[in-house]
Amino acid sequence: MAQQFETVRKSKQTWQVGDQVTVGFVKGLEVVAKVATPGDYKPDLYALWQPVTGRFYSFVPHNGLTRCASLEEAMSW
Repeated sequence: MAQQFETVRKSKQTWQVGDQVTVGFVKGLEVVAKVATPGDYKPDLYALWQPVTGRFYSFVPHNGLTRCASLEEAMSW
C-alpha cells in the first residue's frame, strides 16, 4: 500500500516592503527593509517595525526574531 504524504504549504504571508506580517506571537509587524545576505548561505534578513509600540525587530527565518533599538541596528547583522 502506497504511503500518502501531505504537501507542506508555503507561508500565506508576503514579505515585501510595506507588508504586515506576524512572527510567532508578535503581530502587526511591518516589513521596512529586506537585507540580502549573499554568500553566507543564510536566509535574508528582514527589518521589521511594530507601529503600535514603535519597536524595531530583526528577523532571519529559522534563526529567530530580535528586538533592536533602531532601524540601523535591525538592518545590521
